[in-house]
Amino acid sequence: MVRTISGTGLPAALPALVDKYRDVQPRPVRFRPPNWTAVLYRVQPQLDVTALLRSRLYTAPLAGSKAKDRTVTFASVRSACRAMDVGNQREVLQAFVLTMAWASAGAVNPTLRATAGALADPDRAHRVLGDSVRRLRAAEALHDGALEANHRAWSLRGAGQSPASCWWAAAGYVPGRNWQPLVLDERVYATLNRTLQIGGTARLASSRSRAARYRAYVDAVHRWAVELRLEGRDVDAERIVFVLGLHDGGSTPPG
Repeated sequence: MVRTISGTGLPAALPALVDKYRDVQPRPVRFRPPNWTAVLYRVQPQLDVTALLRSRLYTAPLAGSKAKDRTVTFASVRSACRAMDVGNQREVLQAFVLTMAWASAGAVNPTLRATAGALADPDRAHRVLGDSVRRLRAAEALHDGALEANHRAWSLRGAGQSPASCWWAAAGYVPGRNWQPLVLDERVYATLNRTLQIGGTARLASSRSRAARYRAYVDAVHRWAVELRLEGRDVDAERIVFVLGLHDGGSTPPG
């Protein structure tokens, strides 16, 4: 069994980093629906995979945008994922596209390409996406192997760990569970490595396996949240991930 290295406790710079962004809240992500429609035009029309991008329930028009840009929040993405029927291909693919629109902040073109690649085979995409949701929602303990199994089973062309983790965090969420899957994208990696200097996620696990490293990362961030709360800071694991992504590998803040 993969163990978490005991020497990787709360990073010395993390409290100051959390304090630096104490008053900063996540902003809605801006996206342009026509761009997504243009990139995903090859996907079977009856699936209408971009439908939720135009939904007034989950997205909002951006005031003053001549290109009719819209915005979406992570809370809305998570609501859409909770509302979908996992067995319904159309609903799952639509929720995935909405999730990728949210994930595209700061990396629009790569995310568009990743989404198009992932949906090149809609049947396969539905199977992989649906299986990941069932696996993550059924998981109870952080150390029961579900996160590793889910990571190993993920296989969508063009959609690697970064976009995948956005889907896991949105669609694999279970209200009331004491842990949740977390986003692990390039911006988070940059802060872990350059700012917090933890030596990469490999140092969080006694394995080079990417699946093991992802689980160790999720475990570590949840443990850091507990330690920060004990120090009097009102944070949870998702807040820490937001801060890590926002900082994007910037300089280490003064302690």
